[in-house]
Amino acid sequence: MSENAEKTVKNGREEELALLKKKEADSLSFLKNMTLIMVILTIIYVVDEITSNINQMRTYMIFDLFKIPGASTNTDEYASAVSKMAVTSIPTYLFMFLMPFYKSFSDKYGRKMFLIINTIGMGVGMLICMIAPNYIWYLIGTVLYGFFTPNDMQVIYIMEVAPKERRATYCSVTKGIALLSVSLIGVLRSIFYDPSDLTTWRLVFLVPVIMALAVGAASIFLLRETPVFLQRKIEEIEGTEAPVEDETEEQAGDYSIKETFRYIFHNSQTRTLLIILTIFMCAVALTGYATETMLAYGMTNDGMNTFYTVEPIVYAVFAFFSGFLTDWLGRKKSGILFGVLALVGEMFFVLAAVFGAGPVVLAVANGLMYGGLWSFSDLLYIVVPSESVPTERRVSVVSFLQYTAISNMLVTIIVGVLYQFIGSRKIGLIQLVFFVPFMLLSIMHVAKHLKETSNVDLNEAGHAET
Repeated sequence: MSENAEKTVKNGREEELALLKKKEADSLSFLKNMTLIMVILTIIYVVDEITSNINQMRTYMIFDLFKIPGASTNTDEYASAVSKMAVTSIPTYLFMFLMPFYKSFSDKYGRKMFLIINTIGMGVGMLICMIAPNYIWYLIGTVLYGFFTPNDMQVIYIMEVAPKERRATYCSVTKGIALLSVSLIGVLRSIFYDPSDLTTWRLVFLVPVIMALAVGAASIFLLRETPVFLQRKIEEIEGTEAPVEDETEEQAGDYSIKETFRYIFHNSQTRTLLIILTIFMCAVALTGYATETMLAYGMTNDGMNTFYTVEPIVYAVFAFFSGFLTDWLGRKKSGILFGVLALVGEMFFVLAAVFGAGPVVLAVANGLMYGGLWSFSDLLYIVVPSESVPTERRVSVVSFLQYTAISNMLVTIIVGVLYQFIGSRKIGLIQLVFFVPFMLLSIMHVAKHLKETSNVDLNEAGHAET
């Protein structure tokens, strides 16, 4: 390289370094406005959780888009429609394989950009579902918001701006508030959905669509990049980054997908997470038939309104306090606690439905089940890996762990296809047959193999001790 070329490269690196340091100073100053940051992230979390749970309207969407007369789940037409959905949505799972590649770009380009894209993407996906003229368009909408919803970039953002002593608490408080907002689906359902007009399910989507598009656009101007990400980029340019645990210097400087895979399978903590999450996701696949189970055992339309108003509140209250437990007990003990709660909650819900319990009892049981289930999931998919791997691999590793959802996909498809033969009155009991052993195995692996990661400094996570 000529002297002029070397000088040009050096000047370019100095300019980039100066810009990054300016952004870091701005970001650190922005952290003083933690209340504003958490308000914005909470609203984004609200959008995320409402989008994740909007499929509660799936049953009513089926009645409309498949033109099923009578609006009854106990018909051959309904069972056939559910089966068709399971089969025709198989290609949509292919997009799941693209998601980790997409998410991994945030390790190169930053958290803020993808936080904004994800939020707007969820809004556009729900908008397409709301105006869908047929099932194919509805499927396109679900693919779109289904692609952006699981990214949970707001959680990574919270992890990287929150004090390490209260990292899980900040995450759970924002999630708890967001989950409480899921009860809006029940409220919107009772306001907009008219059983005599099957098309009114669409109006339930209107408010979350507006929220998603508005907060996504506002975040462009209100948020900053995380200091943790900027510090890592500065260290990379200055050549002052600490060595990564169990990696050579050459491997640590390789940010390719191939190297991410190598890291995941080579590192004992991420290998453990792969095993636990693969087993766990098999259990999760059997928890998505609450509506069908309750309707099969005689739940009324008013009862469903009550259930979907109370259940998110129970779930949200538990989620709100789960972070306090996680920071107090540690990651491992709280994981065991959450898993046991999910196990007990699901068993009680199914048995209570079979014996004709009321909507409030069922809502409490299912709310506690989901509280344990998704607190367990958040802990093992986001919190523990984020505290176990270095910043330059954090989102890549977290995103590629989502490939464990392949087990969920397979079980979901199998159960969906068999639904027409199983029948809605037996689906709840089938859940227990699969859910109990899978959940037990997950809990046992956490107890035996997971390493504790509490109070880890994210700037030092995954680096070898020097």
